[in-house]
Amino acid sequence: MKIRTGNDIKEFNAALEKCKHPVWLMGPNDEIYNMKNEEEYIEGILRLTEGDGDQLGIFTASYEDEMTMTDFFLKMAA
Repeated sequence: MKIRTGNDIKEFNAALEKCKHPVWLMGPNDEIYNMKNEEEYIEGILRLTEGDGDQLGIFTASYEDEMTMTDFFLKMAA
């Protein structure tokens, strides 16, 4: 997943705010960012905007949060 525009960031933030549990951004080099933590969120957003952002994945702690993030990804893919 890669964030390309300011609107993408706004929609991503809206999805994160709907999530009630931790949401992690994970990469191939053992990097893990808790997107509900302000410092880690900033680092995670920077990684999502970089050229290799497509190698990152989002993981959630609950089914409801997973559905919220899935809805976001479906909007991004459309």
